Amino acid sequence: MTRTVLGIDASTTAIKAIAFDADGVPVATGRSSLQRQSPHPGWAEQSAEDWWQGLVAAIRDVIGQLESAGAGMPEAVCITHQRETFVCLDEDGQQVRPAILWLDTRAGTQIERFGDAAVHATSGKPPSTTPSLYKLIWLRENEPLTLERTAMVLDVGGYLAYRLTGEHVTSTASADPLSILDMAAFDWSPELLGLIGLPAESYPRLVPPGQVMATVDAGASASTGLPEGTPVVAGAGDGQAAGLGAAVLDDDRAYLSLGTSITLGLHSTEFRTSMSYRTLASPLAGSYTLEGLLASGALSLEWVRGAIAKLADTPDGNAALSALAGSSTPGSRGLLFLPYLTSAETPYWDADARGAFVGLGEYHTTADLVRATFEGLALEVRLLLELILADTGTDPGRLIVMGGAARSAVFLQILADVLERDIEVSSEDETAALGAAVLAAFAVGLHGRADLAATAARMTRTTATFRPQADSSATYSRLFAVYRLLYPQLKGVFASLGEFRR
Repeated sequence: MTRTVLGIDASTTAIKAIAFDADGVPVATGRSSLQRQSPHPGWAEQSAEDWWQGLVAAIRDVIGQLESAGAGMPEAVCITHQRETFVCLDEDGQQVRPAILWLDTRAGTQIERFGDAAVHATSGKPPSTTPSLYKLIWLRENEPLTLERTAMVLDVGGYLAYRLTGEHVTSTASADPLSILDMAAFDWSPELLGLIGLPAESYPRLVPPGQVMATVDAGASASTGLPEGTPVVAGAGDGQAAGLGAAVLDDDRAYLSLGTSITLGLHSTEFRTSMSYRTLASPLAGSYTLEGLLASGALSLEWVRGAIAKLADTPDGNAALSALAGSSTPGSRGLLFLPYLTSAETPYWDADARGAFVGLGEYHTTADLVRATFEGLALEVRLLLELILADTGTDPGRLIVMGGAARSAVFLQILADVLERDIEVSSEDETAALGAAVLAAFAVGLHGRADLAATAARMTRTTATFRPQADSSATYSRLFAVYRLLYPQLKGVFASLGEFRR
């Protein structure tokens, strides 16, 4: 009978549950879509109850498939999830208000007032729109009754673990993007908690990634079909988990995750901070992930597909979008796209920054605008990569790409040409879920021994490799010199336009 573990990816757009075997091969998959609400410009919210109902539906689908195939029930469950998103629960475990998402930008004034060097040095996170700390301070200042009713603050992984086990517990690698941990100690920071005003008992117990946090209780077993007593393993945020799904556990390789946001991550054994990246807890307990962030990654592609190309949000629509980009030429006939649709994160950390097409002429076609969007994302990745490499002094020999946008061969070739290096593609589309499954397999010794690096090496692999084309790379090298001037030139304009949004 096939032995399995269950990797769950609770992303911004869907709950995905995938049963993997000991070799990292998917055996069964379930998926439930999520919607987000924006009650005001810049706000982004979801219902935590929707997370749970989506998880129940996805797991039930997987359990049904495993039973039909005669495969074994999952021997452990591990959750990866959208980071920085959090929910406030009352004493009865009910959400006090909708959860606030990582891409929510409401806390601009709080970032300006509280986002100082001391917070950065402790949390590892430069002041920006993503950390939960500033949104929790916003709640204190704008919705005081919300915090008065709050008995527990949970990240997405912690909330789903609570619904599965009845315990308030989460992984250090799930909680750290909230930016209220002392990252040198991997524990809640009294100083940062003091900025919010909730007592320490309002935050869950912390467990290092890869360790069993609790087990599935009777109620969750009845809801999901998982056997009661199934271990629930401490996971990591989706970026770090995707890195583990590419076996990024030393400095010889890096990951590039092409999801709603684009993240570029390197492994580090030492705690270090910089404005060029954010410092996160690695899935390898006691280590760190140094990560560059572009908040509007596939979000930019989603926007240009609907607003500019007028293509449906379907696989055929995505393929048509790539075909449009491929029909234009490198450089998009002198058109550049600055991909800051929600904000600028690494390295500028500017909540007022927004996207821009620069060089637009009446001769530009839809294909040019689409290609410029792909190229803008790739040029931004080059900026992130150069800054991280300059700060760390390392240069990983392998760059592993994953995520939904990695299905576009046109985009991957543009990335290889812009970055002037080989791009290896993960064999598993759902790399974050695979990373969670690696932690689950490690925790229960599914391979016969508890060694995270060996487990990751066995369960992960790459398929295609995209190599740079000399002519295109030469064009993009010249274009990059122009691209890196865009934000500094437009910074003041963005700040002025922000007044009209507010």
